[in-house]
Amino acid sequence: MTYSPNSFSDIGLPKTGPAQRIDFGATGRQRTRAMARPYDVAWLTPDNRARYDTVNAPALPVIESACANMARGAVVETEDGPVAVEDLIPGMRLMTSEYGPIPLQWIGSYEMSMRDAQTADRGTLFRVTADAFGLAKPSADLLLAPRSHILYRHSKCRALFGADLAFAPIRAFEDGVSVFSIQPASPIAVFNLGFDRQATIKVNGIELESFHPGPYAGSLHDDEVLSALLRLFPQARNLDFFGPQLINRLTAFEVRALREGT
Repeated sequence: MTYSPNSFSDIGLPKTGPAQRIDFGATGRQRTRAMARPYDVAWLTPDNRARYDTVNAPALPVIESACANMARGAVVETEDGPVAVEDLIPGMRLMTSEYGPIPLQWIGSYEMSMRDAQTADRGTLFRVTADAFGLAKPSADLLLAPRSHILYRHSKCRALFGADLAFAPIRAFEDGVSVFSIQPASPIAVFNLGFDRQATIKVNGIELESFHPGPYAGSLHDDEVLSALLRLFPQARNLDFFGPQLINRLTAFEVRALREGT
């Protein structure tokens, strides 16, 4: 996919470069200053046309994680076969575990810079080696963002959620051998994919959660953060666009407890 580097959305924030700072805080309180970065977004319009833009928005975890699931080079299963994530276009029909092929509604992306790589919380990726979760799961090494969630099947999930599966954070499986954290030695683009519902997509043979804000996103962030987040989704008037969260998420602690049988 190709973005126009000179196209910016009017998001009500100063147009700044990735190394500059912008005021960002609740009205009436002392303002904190958050770094801004450019986010590339692509979305499907109601008349089924792909649109592209670059949005300058705060480099806050809730916004960065919306655009960070997998790194460039990840291969996504589509109705017409495997396609590299960087080559996807809104409207392409991606294979999902729940619904079969459905149209891709949104793509978010940003470049993880060398500045990010110097910070453990923002510059870390997880390398999942081939066959880490079984034969061809993944089919080749895969780089995932820290907040990526994979579909985890375990009978004890039923006691928690009433179903034998849940999404689990990839960091819960870090063992230093088949799943381990790395800090890239050069800038790398990260991507996330979204639909009009929560869905499970196949990436290098691994089942990953698509973008979904979660059931409590609207109450966990102040109005300014929510406004900045929604600017990344021109097709959505509010977070209800993404539908209910049908598959629950486990914490890293819960995953480890299930795996250890405690």
